[in-house]
Amino acid sequence: MSLKSAFAARSCAGLTLLLMGCAPSVEEQAREHRSVLAAPAQDSFPDVSDALQQSCATLDCHGQAGRALRVYGYGGLRLSSVDTPLGDPTTDLEYLASYESLVSLEPETLSKVVARQADPNELSLVRKARGIEHHKGGQRAIPGDSLDRCIVLWLTDNFDPDPCADVVDAIHPSIQ
Repeated sequence: MSLKSAFAARSCAGLTLLLMGCAPSVEEQAREHRSVLAAPAQDSFPDVSDALQQSCATLDCHGQAGRALRVYGYGGLRLSSVDTPLGDPTTDLEYLASYESLVSLEPETLSKVVARQADPNELSLVRKARGIEHHKGGQRAIPGDSLDRCIVLWLTDNFDPDPCADVVDAIHPSIQ
């Protein structure tokens, strides 16, 4: 190898190491990516969760531990073995677990919906609830009904608790 070739090879190797040292790690890239994703408001989610529990959280549906979307709480799946379905109220940790389950389903699409850069129909949650996409539980919402408005208004940062309360009252008035 000539002196010129050896110098070029070492220069390339040094430059590569220098660039690699300046590049963000995979963890840093993932953290940065997560920080730019938008999600619906967590503080209004308990109202949405209560409505979802009434329609979707039975133990044979989204109240199962193995489901991609898990809805924890009063009507079904519980985080703690001491909380009983239809007995103890939904806990703050259960609301948080349900929220994290929902927002992690399609985070990029959800972020676009929240930022109003995409239609809510782009989310499986909305398509399946409306019966647009096959859903083992069948159609659970009709566009414009209380459950649909509860979910879509929350997703689009126009939250109104009234449609969510209407769902809960219609199915199980004693939950509130």
